[in-house]
Amino acid sequence: MVWCRWELPAVMADRPAVRVDQLGCLPGRPVRATLVHPAPQPLTASLLDRTGRTVGAAWSRPWPERPDPTSGLVVHVVDLPGPTVTGGEFRVRVGDSTSHPFTIGEGLHQPLARDALHVLTLLRSGCAVSEGAHPGYGRPAGHLGVAPNTGDTAVPAWSGPDADRLYPGWRCEGRFDVSGGWYDAGDYGKYATSAGIALWQLLGVLDLPPAPGTSHAAVRAECRWALDWLVRMQVPGPDPLKGTVFHRVHGTTWSPIPGWAHQDPTERVLHRPSTAATLHLAATAAKGARLFAAEDPPYAAHLLRVARRAWDAAKRHPNLLAPDDHARHGGGPYADADPSDDAYLAAAELWLTTREPAYQAAVTASPWHRDDVLGPTLTDLDGFDADRVALPARLDLALLGAALPDHHRVVEGVLALADRLLHLQAHQPWAQPYAPAAGWAWGSNGRVLNNLVVLVVAHRLSGDDRFFQAVLDGLGHLLGRNALGQSYVVGYGTDTSRQLRARQFAYPMDPDMPPAPPGAVAGGPNSQPSQDFPYDSRLTGLPPQLRYLDEPTSEVTNDLCIRWNAPLVFIAHHLSAGPSRPGQVTQPPGAHLHSVLPQPPPVES
Repeated sequence: MVWCRWELPAVMADRPAVRVDQLGCLPGRPVRATLVHPAPQPLTASLLDRTGRTVGAAWSRPWPERPDPTSGLVVHVVDLPGPTVTGGEFRVRVGDSTSHPFTIGEGLHQPLARDALHVLTLLRSGCAVSEGAHPGYGRPAGHLGVAPNTGDTAVPAWSGPDADRLYPGWRCEGRFDVSGGWYDAGDYGKYATSAGIALWQLLGVLDLPPAPGTSHAAVRAECRWALDWLVRMQVPGPDPLKGTVFHRVHGTTWSPIPGWAHQDPTERVLHRPSTAATLHLAATAAKGARLFAAEDPPYAAHLLRVARRAWDAAKRHPNLLAPDDHARHGGGPYADADPSDDAYLAAAELWLTTREPAYQAAVTASPWHRDDVLGPTLTDLDGFDADRVALPARLDLALLGAALPDHHRVVEGVLALADRLLHLQAHQPWAQPYAPAAGWAWGSNGRVLNNLVVLVVAHRLSGDDRFFQAVLDGLGHLLGRNALGQSYVVGYGTDTSRQLRARQFAYPMDPDMPPAPPGAVAGGPNSQPSQDFPYDSRLTGLPPQLRYLDEPTSEVTNDLCIRWNAPLVFIAHHLSAGPSRPGQVTQPPGAHLHSVLPQPPPVES
């Protein structure tokens, strides 16, 4: 097992002082960069074409906070006007320092959207990957009931002393087919709430206009793959918890790393259902019913029945809380002590699909809906996640809920939050709309992307070009305009993350295995150590942006995850489609939808 060890002094010495988005820039858009330089006065910055000819120039602006607190570096910002010529390679030069090359041209984000989605396809469980269709990544299906696997076609509920301690009094007889879905991250666990928010993001692509000459067929297929698995996680009758959703499925011990999914020797078990997982199914199945109604009415009707069943089960079992087992039993806990935000999201999606008064009442009665623009939902700039889903409900209600009596207030709240993110971004020399006072979280790149999702929605609501540009700038941060000069998207840029921590993409540990695929997003800097996962001592004491290791053993900074790739797919599709006009959103086709989907069934006793 030999890989390139990350040594921060060597990395910083090797990186250009001029940090840029290493993918590139759209025509007519400003070319922005950050320069690491101690000079107190402005410096001349030049935009060079591939021949070295200057095609633009501007003064750099010394950043007033010296050093910048997120990076610990003294920097300038550079804002060059977009050139009239496009195509080919460009660079930014300041003094003796020259950036990595980047492209200026149309269609930059379409390959990114395709590759980011392809990562989810490669993370499919229970699905063979064809070498012919996916060169270098072919493999047999994992966890499909073929030895040495014990899953996922007939998986029992977890039992024994450890299960009794974690879930007192819970018993569930039988074995369950929970095959399919996506592996969550660098492990082979599958988690309902993590998959739920990733699926919610991916379904959102189907509400976007496709880029010219493209379709959403591949996204639709991936959504259906994930939906079908999440439906299988629903507990059938006559179990007392019928209609609820198993919180997770994985081994009783962590699977070996490196290691192929089809060779995973661990005993697969299901963990007790949770209210949060149940509500994630209700939300995503309802959203899927709306988005599949025109194409496949029977499938849409099936999804809506599933969503109603999950909603009713969550009401019967409102306090099935997912405990924190500190990752001691083969998987991540995805603990969630308050499912009220999950209920808000589920109610919102059910109402958007059915327009039934009962679901509208649940929306407007939620404490998360009553938040005003100064409440916690609309002032939290740290990014939503699987256990923080009130904001996703607001976003879809703002986009699609024009019939809501207080819709104007919902829209105003989302735009107010987006303005706060613009203000935050404008006060960062690295253009990221993320700078939490408590430190950068595990999966900070995912938090950045989720804040960019808010800006995408604000742009679609308002047509305000500031929001479109902010998304470009924020994505540019992940693609190289950051303190490390690191593109955190594999294969996109000169200095990209390469050694992601993942069992099946473990080339740095085993040269017989493939590397992380293009489009995979690394977790990113993490300045919040966890007691449950190793935190490398080389990270301690560094500024937040420098707390990253491109090493295959750095789970807390270099893991991949479906929750980070799904928003990248959404954002790249939005940028590929181009700027929208105010209010240019897809409203649900109410009359047609109601004619396709069934009326509510009798209430289960």
